[in-house]
Amino acid sequence: PASKGVEEEWEKKMNKRKAELTKTDEKEWGDMMQQYNEAMEIYVEANEHADHALDIHAGQKNVQQRVDNAIEGGKSPGVNNAVRPPKVSEQWPSPAEKAGADTTILLKPAFGSHRPSQNSILVFAEGYDLSIYLAFVESLINTGYDGDVVFSISSEEKLKPGVKEYLQSKNSDTSGVNIVAYEVNWSCFKQSGEAAAGSAEGVNHCKMNNAFGDATGNPISDPRDPRPVATARYELYWMWSLQYSKESWLMLIDARDVWFQLDPYRELSSRGKVSGELHFFGENADAAKIGTSRFNRKWLVQAYGEKEVSPFFEEPIICSGSTIGNQDAIETYLRAMVAEYDATLCKSKGCDQGFHNYLYYSGKLGTKGNASGVEGISNVIVHEQGKGIINNVAALRDKSLSELGLYDAKRELVLNWDGTTSAVAHQYDRDKEANIMVKGKKRQFSKKWKEAFKN
Repeated sequence: PASKGVEEEWEKKMNKRKAELTKTDEKEWGDMMQQYNEAMEIYVEANEHADHALDIHAGQKNVQQRVDNAIEGGKSPGVNNAVRPPKVSEQWPSPAEKAGADTTILLKPAFGSHRPSQNSILVFAEGYDLSIYLAFVESLINTGYDGDVVFSISSEEKLKPGVKEYLQSKNSDTSGVNIVAYEVNWSCFKQSGEAAAGSAEGVNHCKMNNAFGDATGNPISDPRDPRPVATARYELYWMWSLQYSKESWLMLIDARDVWFQLDPYRELSSRGKVSGELHFFGENADAAKIGTSRFNRKWLVQAYGEKEVSPFFEEPIICSGSTIGNQDAIETYLRAMVAEYDATLCKSKGCDQGFHNYLYYSGKLGTKGNASGVEGISNVIVHEQGKGIINNVAALRDKSLSELGLYDAKRELVLNWDGTTSAVAHQYDRDKEANIMVKGKKRQFSKKWKEAFKN
């Protein structure tokens, strides 16, 4: 500034602008939380009267016609790029086998290539705007992570502006973060069987088109009934997991509410090569248990019946949106998750979390802390909330993270209970301060990307 007076005027303008941004962030945060709570009520209400099997008979002709059209459009005469999945155990068969023993995998990346010897993060991320991808990828890059990130994104005609260009700019055959993107063709339906434009955040049920083929590579119909994409994503994760070596570390994580603060595999990789480990991450046990959580209890009871799952009601909730493991353990776990859907046909949005908790607490994945005897899995480790690589904070609603000592505003970091930095902050947007911080970072990332893209 040219003078003291000009400097003071400049400071007044900056403080005014800062106050305006803070007020905007607070309003948006409040609106978002209201929408989130209302949406959860809608999900429960929408599924309250649904049977385990979705009744689509009234619209069967509409459903079948739409699926047939999608399959026909995916045929490529004379070309066979199908991948035959490996043969596995009868306990948890390959998800492809539901369509027949000779079923192949047709799904290929829209862009990018897997690096089999690298670690990877597998993410279902369809329908989001650029800011979500920026927050996810840029915060990850800032940790020094140099592995793969595999996204399921919307088909090109439905992608939000700038998303494809940004993701394609992060392809790498050698070093640094490498993004691999898949565009999945879905046919979605309302619970009446009427065709729908999309998944409606999981309320509508969908079938995957052109993901599986016969032995000669011709597309075949999805062998499963329409189900929430939150359930179908485990089939995608399974297909992607086959692209990596058994010692690779793989993470299954949500996209919208994740913020990276440290390389998530730094601690794990420091132990050298291991295999067969599976890491689960709990939600806060003091805030809620399975039996006291309206949603978690409902998902388990709907899938398995109250008699079967009531012994788990005093157990902590394990989050299905955050899992880490070696490739061999993750591949086995994913087959188990798909098998639980096939066995229960539980189609409410959220049933996947029911499957996840049931697999652990029933002992299907082995006894606690020792999974010897379960193919591909040598050990299942459950980390309490705030004591592991991924910190799930959604259940902490009574107090802010700052009040709990889990957020350092000065350093802009989400913390573990011992005061160390959480490598991955999951569900950060339920906390006002953390959400405002990340939104500010998003604006910075967006500005930086726009400037780079112009050049």
